[in-house]
Amino acid sequence: MLTPDYLDHCTDDVVELCSKLENQIVRDVVRRLLKTGHMTDMAAYQAAIAQQSGLLYADIIQRVSKLSGLSARQIRAMFEDAETACIAADNRIYIAAGLKPAVKLSPIIYRQLKAAIKKTSGHLQNLTMTTASTSQSAYIQAATMVEMQVSSGAFDYNTAIRMAVKQVAQTGCTVSYPSGHIDKIDVAIRRAGLTGVNQNMAELTLSYADEMGADLVRTTAHSGARPSHAVWQGRVFSRSGKSDKYPDFVESTGYGTGPGLCGWNCRHSFGPYLPGISPEIYLQKDLNRMNRATVTYDGKKIKYYEATQMQRGMERKIRAIKRELAAYDEAGFKDDFAAASAKLKAQRGKLNDFCKQTKLLRQNEREQVLGYSHSQAAKAVWAFRR
Repeated sequence: MLTPDYLDHCTDDVVELCSKLENQIVRDVVRRLLKTGHMTDMAAYQAAIAQQSGLLYADIIQRVSKLSGLSARQIRAMFEDAETACIAADNRIYIAAGLKPAVKLSPIIYRQLKAAIKKTSGHLQNLTMTTASTSQSAYIQAATMVEMQVSSGAFDYNTAIRMAVKQVAQTGCTVSYPSGHIDKIDVAIRRAGLTGVNQNMAELTLSYADEMGADLVRTTAHSGARPSHAVWQGRVFSRSGKSDKYPDFVESTGYGTGPGLCGWNCRHSFGPYLPGISPEIYLQKDLNRMNRATVTYDGKKIKYYEATQMQRGMERKIRAIKRELAAYDEAGFKDDFAAASAKLKAQRGKLNDFCKQTKLLRQNEREQVLGYSHSQAAKAVWAFRR
């Protein structure tokens, strides 16, 4: 069993690596865009776009390849740390009951864990690799738009290139799924890492429960749970479905499905429940308080879950502005850099006020864009002051 807080932060290191990659790619795209320049000969301009897009693609592939070795180690460490935390939490209950759980993983569970690490690592690698093609397409689209705007007389070259750089900065790096859905790379990586860890630690818990003969499990609980998850959080269930007192585990929680327990982006987990041994950590009044929790913002009461989603949105805006600053810094656009600096200051102030009013904890790590250096931060401060 893993706590909601643990799951909320287990992917931080991997997301930071991918955030650094995104910052570097945005700078690469801007640099190639400026190198393309402006030519009156359309054929020559298209040739320059093709050349720069090929070089950009090669650069990104090289960056991803360099990152993959680091991320593979981070993913292995992420799973091994989660494994230690999960087994320790479950074993405390078994030992309290006088049972003797195995100290080491069985060969079957060990092979499952290795397969999970390999699968998650491969999935994250695929996600980062798609940024090469999407970033290349973003560059080609931006460069082509510059030429169309200039040749049509709609804008002069400097205005068109500024608009293109802003577009690249705001879009950032995205990943495309076969379904056609598009996500920001940091969102996709966090979701994939969290889901991979949670699902495989859940299987680890079930394997140990089989060995110990435990039928009952209890889900974790936290404030701000999705409404569909709030109905079963913190409760006890029967894995076999044969209990007269407790409902069926899979049927009640949707375990094993995307929207259910341990599904997409879910921070709920579960552990063994032994009557008379397991501590009663979730009283009904506590669950009622969690499920009905509200906060006050601008004089209005809003549900805790909705407030956390508002906070996530403000954090995404801060990360987006930091990407803009990196792009403008690379392009040398001082006026745009100054304007974005003021926008960053205002957005930070809005988030700070939101957290102060709602009493929500400000999570600075979710606002970070690795590669947004101290020197850039200092530049932003001075630009805002000017």
